[in-house]
Amino acid sequence: MKQIQFFALFSFLISFGFVGCNDSISQLNADPLESHPIEISIKQKAVGKYELELFLPKDFGFQMEAPHRIFLSGADGLKVTNADLKLKGPIHPKKPEYFEYLKPLTFQVEGKGKLQLDAKLFYCNFVKNICIPAKVNRSFSI
Repeated sequence: MKQIQFFALFSFLISFGFVGCNDSISQLNADPLESHPIEISIKQKAVGKYELELFLPKDFGFQMEAPHRIFLSGADGLKVTNADLKLKGPIHPKKPEYFEYLKPLTFQVEGKGKLQLDAKLFYCNFVKNICIPAKVNRSFSI
């Protein structure tokens, strides 16, 4: 009888612990991905040729070695034909593991329509000394 009571109590504690952990993990992941200080602009350089610029405020930086992912896709008649989406820029003078700023990313399109940007970018707040992943989803009319 004691074995059954012990097993029931042990099972309850284990299942309670797993449920509690899963809830806290999902809450921790949701906040950093949904809000971020990254600003994005798109500039036309020539017919069908554009530049995508990513900016962070002072005391923030993009990590150089992080697994950044940027995807561009077209809709409503727009087609992305070429894109150089690798982050590049000079090394930060005070923090060598970060970019000082990012050089514009270039891409080419055909037609007119909606440009969809989907990205996961890793940035750091130098004041708080934390690094955060940002999930970026934006749509632009071209």
